[in-house]
Amino acid sequence: MMKICSLGSKLALLYLLLHHVVSAQTKADYIYSLERLSQEPVRITKRPLPDSPKMSGDTIFTIYKNSSVSLRHYFVDGEQYTPLFNPNPTGVYLNNQHFLFFCDVEKVFRQSVSNYLDIYEFTYLGRTYLNIITLREDCVGKACNFRCYNLYDITNPKNIMQVSFSSIFTGSESYGDFNMDGQIDFVRLIPKLPENAPKNLKLTGDTYLITAYTMNGGKATQLRNDQNMPHYILAKGDTEGKQFRVLMHDWMLPLKDTTGTVAKPVSYFQPYVAFDPKDAQLYDIRGVKVEKNKWSLLVSQFRDLEGAQAFCEELSTRKFDNIFILTDQYSRDISFLVMVGNYMTKEQAKPDADKLKGMGFNPKFRDLKSAY
Repeated sequence: MMKICSLGSKLALLYLLLHHVVSAQTKADYIYSLERLSQEPVRITKRPLPDSPKMSGDTIFTIYKNSSVSLRHYFVDGEQYTPLFNPNPTGVYLNNQHFLFFCDVEKVFRQSVSNYLDIYEFTYLGRTYLNIITLREDCVGKACNFRCYNLYDITNPKNIMQVSFSSIFTGSESYGDFNMDGQIDFVRLIPKLPENAPKNLKLTGDTYLITAYTMNGGKATQLRNDQNMPHYILAKGDTEGKQFRVLMHDWMLPLKDTTGTVAKPVSYFQPYVAFDPKDAQLYDIRGVKVEKNKWSLLVSQFRDLEGAQAFCEELSTRKFDNIFILTDQYSRDISFLVMVGNYMTKEQAKPDADKLKGMGFNPKFRDLKSAY
């Protein structure tokens, strides 16, 4: 009788173990990592190593060994420099080509870098890259999860290309082929909600937005769907983004939600009618909604949409690439404002402002975040 009970206990234990394994496998189906989203992982091939630094006047040069191209990091020292208001000039020379450090896809906000968190070379889809990861400048001495990535395509040492971005994630899994087109992409994780997120969904420390970009010859271009909407994942996971579950998405591949069910894609922006006067959004010439940055240049305004579109076409013939229409419903009559640029800083807008003035226009700065 005791033997029968013992056998029954073993069978019960075996059943519990099998049930646990099956449950874990089912659970793993909708726990994601960046590596699972890519076609294949990158392969780290070299780790450049710093040699003893050398002084030349007020500049410290550090030469790196074990690199496919000559690599010199410089840091200008001096009492006149302060971390916030006048940071030390820094940069890197790769095969005698000069590059600055940035922490944004627009390459607007220059970073002062004295130390690297990580540096390595990797190969991917037949090309060679150098990746430098640093701490974001305004995070020095603070509890901050942001990392700055500066990626250099060194396949052709005579024509090195650079992209930059920030992310709370640290690791080579930031790179891959996420839309399966045979070209390298990168993803960034930032604490942010998509514009179409439900009102009751709050941004917490373990919630972040994943967006993808392609390198595009040194100019980071966001990956978008056929409706020109950004591909994204609103994820919830560990604070470093190593593992996460999908809350909502419009990704390149089918993804499962927190219940293990294939989640229906949800557009990044709310459904809209192009050039809707009730919707104070920025539109491109085709009527596709564009996410606002900070600054734009107001060139002219019209009472009718057709007039605004015709003026946009005229500006496009004058070699302006970023032309937009903003609907203004706050004045007595509805106006359609023709804008040039969607900038992060005023300094970034200066070349377009000078170009417009040279053509006889009187562009005016508009703060897209506070005015509209």
